[in-house]
Amino acid sequence: YAQSVSHSAQLLELRTQNYQLSDDLRKNSAELNAVRQKNVVLERDFVKAQKEVDALLSENEMLQGKLHSQEEDFRLQNSTLMTELSKLCTQIEQLEQENHGLKEGGAASASSVPPNPTSSPVDGEMLRLQAENSTLQKQMKDCPLLCAAPPLGLSEKSVEKIVAKQAALGWSAALCPITHCFGPELEMALNTEQEEKRLLREQIHSLEFVFGSFQRLQGEKEALYNDSRTKIDEINQRKEEELKATNIRIQKLQSDVMAANQVSPQLHSATEGKKKYSDPFSTSVKVQTPQCRNKCKSPVFLNYILFTNGGRLKTDLNITKRTQEMNLLREQQEALSVELQQRRGEQESLLAQRDDLDSQLQESSFANRKLLEQLTEEGQEKEKLLRDLEEAKKTAEKRKAMLDDMAMQLNQEKSDHKEALSDLKLQHEKEVLGVRARYEKELRGLHEDKNRSEEEIRQQLRDEKARTKGLEGLQPRVEELQAQVLSMEGTKGWFERRLKEAEEIKDTVDGQRILEKKGSAALKDLKRQLQLERKRADKLQERLQEILTNSKTRTGLEELVLSEINSPSRTQPTGDSSSVSSFSYRDMMKEAQPTNQNKSGGGSPQSQRPAELSDDEVGELFQRLAEVQQEKWMLEEKVKHLEVSCSSMAEDIRRKSAIIETYVMDSRRDVSGAAVGGHGGSQGDRGGLGSVLRDLVKPGDENLREMNKKLQNMLEEQLTKNMHLQKDLEVLSQELVRLSKESSPGSSVAGSG
Repeated sequence: YAQSVSHSAQLLELRTQNYQLSDDLRKNSAELNAVRQKNVVLERDFVKAQKEVDALLSENEMLQGKLHSQEEDFRLQNSTLMTELSKLCTQIEQLEQENHGLKEGGAASASSVPPNPTSSPVDGEMLRLQAENSTLQKQMKDCPLLCAAPPLGLSEKSVEKIVAKQAALGWSAALCPITHCFGPELEMALNTEQEEKRLLREQIHSLEFVFGSFQRLQGEKEALYNDSRTKIDEINQRKEEELKATNIRIQKLQSDVMAANQVSPQLHSATEGKKKYSDPFSTSVKVQTPQCRNKCKSPVFLNYILFTNGGRLKTDLNITKRTQEMNLLREQQEALSVELQQRRGEQESLLAQRDDLDSQLQESSFANRKLLEQLTEEGQEKEKLLRDLEEAKKTAEKRKAMLDDMAMQLNQEKSDHKEALSDLKLQHEKEVLGVRARYEKELRGLHEDKNRSEEEIRQQLRDEKARTKGLEGLQPRVEELQAQVLSMEGTKGWFERRLKEAEEIKDTVDGQRILEKKGSAALKDLKRQLQLERKRADKLQERLQEILTNSKTRTGLEELVLSEINSPSRTQPTGDSSSVSSFSYRDMMKEAQPTNQNKSGGGSPQSQRPAELSDDEVGELFQRLAEVQQEKWMLEEKVKHLEVSCSSMAEDIRRKSAIIETYVMDSRRDVSGAAVGGHGGSQGDRGGLGSVLRDLVKPGDENLREMNKKLQNMLEEQLTKNMHLQKDLEVLSQELVRLSKESSPGSSVAGSG
C-alpha cells in the first residue's frame, strides 16, 4: 500500500511536471512565433531599404549620365567659342592688312593733296565715335558679368568655374559683340548644372540617412537575434536537464524492475522447493495418519500431531503470503513497465521537439547569414559608390585646373590684344576716317541685333519668372490635396478594419449566446430530471415509512433496511453528482464571463483605436481567443460526460432501491406468514433475509465507493485543468490590457500631432 501511495504521488508529480513542461513549451513556441514574426518584419524592412537603395543608385546613375551629357555640351560650347576666337583672329588679321593698305594709300594722298581746313570737324566727329565705342564696349563687359552673376549658396568650386567662364565671356565680348548671344545659353547651362549638383548633394544626404537607419535596423536585428539565441540556448539547457532527470528516473525504475525480477524467481524457486519438500511429507502423513490413529491415542501423540499440523499450516500461510507478495510484485512490475513505456514515448516526443527546435534554429541562423552576406555586399557597393564619388571629385578638380589655365591664357591674350589695339589706335587714328562710315553701319546693325536679343532674353526671363511664381502658388494646393488623399486612405483602412472587427465580434457574440442557450437548456433539463428523481425518491421513502408504520412488529432487519435507505452513504452519490455537475457548469460560466469581459475590454480600445494595432497582432489575439473557445467546448463535452455518468449512477441507485423495496415487501410477507409459526422460525428467516440484504448492499456500497473515487479523481483533474485555463485567461487579459494601454498613448500622440 505504501508503495502504491508513493507511486501515485510520483505519478501526480510527473503529471504536474508534464503540465508545467507543456506550459513552458507553449510559451516557448509563442516566443518563437513572435521572434519569427519580428524576423519577417525586419526582412520586409530590409527589402524595402534595399529597394530604396536600388532606386537611389539608379537615380545616381541617371544623374551621372546627365552630368556626362552636360559636360559634352560644355565641351561643344568651348569648341564653338574656340572656333569663333579663331574666326575673330582671322578677321583682325584682315583688318590689320586693310589698315596697312589704307595707311600706305593715306601717305600717298597726304603727299599729293595739300592740307584741308575742313578736316578739323571730321576729327572731332571721329573722337566722338571713339568715345561712344569705348562706352559701348564697357557696357558689353558689364552686361555678361551681370547676367552670369552666381546665385547665393553655391560652393567655391562652382563660383570659380563661373568666374572663369565670365572671364572667357568678357574676353569674347571685348573682342566682338557677336559672342554675346552665347552668354544666356552658358548661363542656363551653368544654372542647370548647379541645380543638378544641389540635387545630387540632397540625394547623397538622403542616402546617408537611409544607410544610417539601415545600420540601426541591423543593430536591432542583431540584438534580437542574440536574445532569441540566448533564449533558445536556455530552453535547450532546460530540456537537456529535464531529459537527464527523466533518464535518471527511468534508470531507477529499471533498476527496481530488475531487482523485482531477480527477487521473483528466487521466491518462486523457494515456493517450489517448499512444495516439493512438503508433498512427500504430506503423502507420508496421509498414509501414516490412520495407522497412528489406530496405534497411538495417547494425549502426547495427539499434541505432537497438533504441533506438526500447526507447523504445516504456518508453512502454508507463509507460502500463501509469498505468493500474494509475488502477485503484488508482478502487478507493480507491469505498472512500472507501462509507465516506463510512457516515459519513453514522452522522451521520444521531447527529442523530436528538440530536433524541430534545432532545425528551426539552423534555418534562422542560415537566414541571418544570408542577411549578413547581403549587408556586406551593400557595404561593398557603398564603398564602390564612394570611390566613384572620389574619382568624380578628382576629375572635377582636374577640369577646374584646366579651366583656370584657360582663363589665365585668355587673360594673357586679352592683355596682349589690348596692348596691340592701343598701339594700332595710336598709329592709325588718321587712317580710320575713311573706314568709319562702313563700321558705323555695321555697329548700328549689331547694336540693333544686340538690343533685340536682350529684349527677347528679358521677355523669356519674365515669362519664366511668372511661370515659376504660378507653380509655387499651385504647390501648396497640390500638397494639401496629397495630404487629403493620404488621410482619406487612412480613414478608409480604419473603417475597413473597424467593419471586420465588428463582424468578428458579432460572430463571437452570436456563438457565445448559442452556447449559453444550449448550456442553460441542458442545465434546465438536468435540474428537471433531478427534481423528478428526488420526488420519486421521496414518494418511495414515504411508501416505505407507511409500510413500516402499518406493521405491528418492527424487526432488526427492517431497521437495517431503513438505515441502509436513509444512510448518507446511499444518498450521497446523487448529491455528489448534482454538486459535481453544478460545480463544473458554474465554473465554466464563471470562466466564460471573464473571457467575455476580457473580449469586451480588449475590443473597446481596439474598436476605438484600431489604427495603432497591426493586423498580425489582431489575428494572433483572435487565434488565441479561438483556442480558448475550443478548450471551453472540450470542457463542456467533459461536463456532459460527467452528467451522463451521474445520471447512470442515479439510475443504478434507483434500481437498487427498487430491489431493496421488493426484498422489504418479501420480508413483510414472510413475517405475516411466519406469525402462525414459532418465534424461532421467524428469527431464522429474518436472519437469512438480513444476510441476503447485507450481501446485496455491501457490493453496492463498494461500487459506490469506487465510483465516488473515480469521480473525485476526475473532478481533481478537471479542477487542475480549470486552474491552468484560468491562468491562461488571466495572461490573455493582461496582454489585452497592455495592448489597450499601448494603443491609448499612441492615439493620444496622433491626436496631438
